[in-house]
Amino acid sequence: MDFSHLDASGAPRMVDVSAKTESRRTAIARSVVHISASTLELLKAKALPKGDVLTVAQIAGIMAAKRTSEFIPMCHPLALTHTDVRFLVRDEPPSVLIEASASTSDRTGVEMEAIIGAQIAAATIYDMVKAVQKDVVIGDTRLILKSGGKSGLFKVEEPLLFTVDAAAPLPQPRPLPERWEGEGLACAVVTLSDKGYAGEREDKSGPNLAALLEALSPANVQNFLLPDDPAALRALVKKLAAFGWGLIVTTGGTGLSPRDTTPETLIPELDRRLPGFEQVMFAEGLKHTPHAVLSRCLAGTIGTSMVIALPGSRKAAEENLSAILPVLPHALEKLNGDMRDCGRT
Repeated sequence: MDFSHLDASGAPRMVDVSAKTESRRTAIARSVVHISASTLELLKAKALPKGDVLTVAQIAGIMAAKRTSEFIPMCHPLALTHTDVRFLVRDEPPSVLIEASASTSDRTGVEMEAIIGAQIAAATIYDMVKAVQKDVVIGDTRLILKSGGKSGLFKVEEPLLFTVDAAAPLPQPRPLPERWEGEGLACAVVTLSDKGYAGEREDKSGPNLAALLEALSPANVQNFLLPDDPAALRALVKKLAAFGWGLIVTTGGTGLSPRDTTPETLIPELDRRLPGFEQVMFAEGLKHTPHAVLSRCLAGTIGTSMVIALPGSRKAAEENLSAILPVLPHALEKLNGDMRDCGRT
C-alpha cells in the first residue's frame, strides 16, 4: 500500500499538490462542549469571571484556523478567503455546540482548518469557564461538510448553523458548460453520481445515453457529471437552458431513496410538464420490471429547451429514452416554433 505522507524510505513528507487544480473549497467542522446547567446560565448572562465566553472563543477559533499549518506538521499553508465560528447554546443537555467554517481557492482542502478552528474554540470555552467548573467535557469533534476538490461534496444530514449554499460553493459540473452558438441541436447528458464524481466509479450510463441520442443527428452531444446535489443540478440545468442546449437529459435521482430528489429539484424550474412523455416512459419501464412503479421519471420544458429526467439504472435509462426517442425530433421542432400542422391524415 502506498502512503502519500511517507517517502520511499518510510520517512514522513509533505504531499506535493502542485499538479492539482485550484478550486473553490469549503469545510465545516463541529465540536461540543458539555457544561453544567449552572455554568450555562452564567455563560448566557455573560457573568463568568473572565467575561464574554463566546466572543473570545469565536476570535480564538478564527485565529487558530488561520494558523493551522503551524500546528499540523504535514498541513499545507493556505490563504483562507473566509473563516468563521458560530455557536448554539443548548439547555438540554446543557452544552455549547460549535461550528467552524473555512474556505479557500487553492489546490488542497481546508478540513484541518475547520477542525482546528472548532477545537480551539472549544478549548477556549473551557479556559473561560474553568474558574467555576473543572469537569467540562469536550467531545464529538468531526467534519460535517466538505466541498470542492476531486472528491466533491461531503455533508452530514443534520442541520447546520451555517447556511450551506453561502458557506459551501456548489460542486462544479465536469466539464463546465459552454454557450452553444452553433447551428443544429445541442444535447446535454447529465449523470448524477456521488461515486462517479469522486472518481470511484466509471460513468457508463451517460455515454450510452449520448450514443442513443446520435439518432437525432445532433450538432453536439456532451456528457456532464455531478454529485447528487440538488442545488448543483438546478444550477446546471438552468445554465444549460440559458446557454442554448436544446435537449437536456439527466440520469439518476428519480427513485424513492432520501437522496432521490431530481423531480423535486427540477419541477419548480419547468415552464411546462410533458405528461405524455412521462406516461410513455412509465409504461416502458413496466414492460421490463414491476419495480418501475417506484420510478418518477420527468419531462418538461424550460423556454425552448426540453428536459428529460431518467432513472439512474443504466438499463432503465436506456429503455426509457429509447421509448420516447422516435417522437423527440417532432417535439423539439414544435417547441422551437414549428407551426406546421402535426395532425394525422
